Amino acid sequence: MQPNSGTAGLKDYVISENKAVVRNDPVVLALMRKQVNARQYRLYAAQRAVVANNFVRLVVKTADAARSRGDADLAAALDANADDELGRGSDGVARAEHNHRNWKLAYLKALGIDTEAPDFPLLDETRAHADAFLELEAEAGMLRMAGALLSLENIIPLEYRAAIQSRDHLFPQLFCITAEDGEEARRGKAAARRYLDDHVVHDANEHFPQLLHALEKYQDDPAAMEEIKSGIDFVNRHRKSFYEGLAEALAFDETRMDYFTYGRA
Repeated sequence: MQPNSGTAGLKDYVISENKAVVRNDPVVLALMRKQVNARQYRLYAAQRAVVANNFVRLVVKTADAARSRGDADLAAALDANADDELGRGSDGVARAEHNHRNWKLAYLKALGIDTEAPDFPLLDETRAHADAFLELEAEAGMLRMAGALLSLENIIPLEYRAAIQSRDHLFPQLFCITAEDGEEARRGKAAARRYLDDHVVHDANEHFPQLLHALEKYQDDPAAMEEIKSGIDFVNRHRKSFYEGLAEALAFDETRMDYFTYGRA
């Protein structure tokens, strides 16, 4: 095997598989092309918000597993990811205004959505996706979890880039800052934008390349690479199913669409 050939293969594998499953998905393409209406976008936002609510726990567990195996590079990459998600600065203090969960809630609140309700209704495919990630967290080994996270860090910018196109097209009054906006309106719109906008930038430019670099050491270990790739395949399989269910839901009648968006018929 040539030096670095496994790394190049891993990067190519992640990007090509994610492209096939997500970037070319009809729902993602419709978001990118601004082909959804406001009601459909809100349904998408509500269901997408809960597909992997245990993401941060998965990052932390994988980092702890890497530390216990002496993989300092992988642990450091994942620690940086967890710090970013939790709004934790270099002083070790977590600040609510930088916590990504709070950003997500601000985004959803701007759309009039509360996915925090205990009985918030999920599409079957959304629930299956969420349950699968809980099982991954409970049962998977370090490299399988790391592969899943690597896949997510590449997928999320693809998804959110597309979502931003429809978000700003459909709801400019909620998300697009204008010269006429006062200071309070600017702050509110900036807060509502931050969840999607920040993930596009930091996942693509920081978390994905950092995690990929940390996994380079496994390039010449076929068994390890199979574990990593199994995590990538896991994410793609469940994302594909999620978007298939969402595609059907976008054709629901008004009552059913509202139910899976706001939790009420």
